[in-house]
Amino acid sequence: MQHETTEPPEHQLQPLDGRTLRRLNSFDRAVDALLDLIESGNSSPTAQQIAEKSGISVRTVFRLTEDIEQLHAAAIERQIQRTAYLYVQIPATGSLATRIRALVANRSTVFEAIAPARRVAERLAESSPQISQGLAFHHDILQMQVAELFDRELSRISRVRRADALSAIDVSAGWETWDHLRRIQGLSITSSGRVVRLLIEGVLAK
Repeated sequence: MQHETTEPPEHQLQPLDGRTLRRLNSFDRAVDALLDLIESGNSSPTAQQIAEKSGISVRTVFRLTEDIEQLHAAAIERQIQRTAYLYVQIPATGSLATRIRALVANRSTVFEAIAPARRVAERLAESSPQISQGLAFHHDILQMQVAELFDRELSRISRVRRADALSAIDVSAGWETWDHLRRIQGLSITSSGRVVRLLIEGVLAK
């Protein structure tokens, strides 16, 4: 018995035309330019600045930014790709002090790298479900790292307190705390790291 082959829809067989390819290329260049400008300290780049940075026309930028949420969301996604190598797996072995120090060192590296774009993303998240979902996913990844890294200590805490302890560590080692220490209190990276270590140690102290 022969099985019928299912042909893909005709539109899927058609190659992208030149205009579509040019638009995709222009969009990628605009996204990279937007992210570069944000990371250099410009939190609200203009169409003119994006055009100059990307090498495409202002008219094209205006056409692309008709959906400004999509452009910013794509920039946040691009940043995740750029900084993915910074997210290292920390061994859950070794002493508690060693693991805390390793976590804080990694978080400081990550948070310093993503800070400019993260602040822009938080500003836009309230009106952008796509960006809001991206931030929520990022938080879940970081919380999972904490749960795995300190599973040994958390398992010794009563079930009543365990969830609270995990939340407390998550907040202590989270972006919001780091941003507060660095931007609001004006602490150095080294001083901020010491504070975060003290917070985590306080949660897990016997």
